[in-house]
Amino acid sequence: MSYHIMLTKRVFDIKGQTQIQVQVMDTAAPQIIYFTLDELEKNELPGALKEYIRGILPDIENGRWHYTGNIINEDIIEGCEGLHLN
Repeated sequence: MSYHIMLTKRVFDIKGQTQIQVQVMDTAAPQIIYFTLDELEKNELPGALKEYIRGILPDIENGRWHYTGNIINEDIIEGCEGLHLN
């Protein structure tokens, strides 16, 4: 499989409703593909990419790769004794 999810984030459409935008690396191309989850129902994405995303959709919806804009994530620095943050 040549697809690897990089991150997800919430974006707003024209009507102000939130959607989840997904960024996926296609290592075979190489390229980064940006799309929102509603685009899974359209025929513009490759079938293998749709299958990959549908396989990890519960994790995407639960925020596993969600980017919040915070540089420091408590989960990342947990257990890093001696790290001084200003």
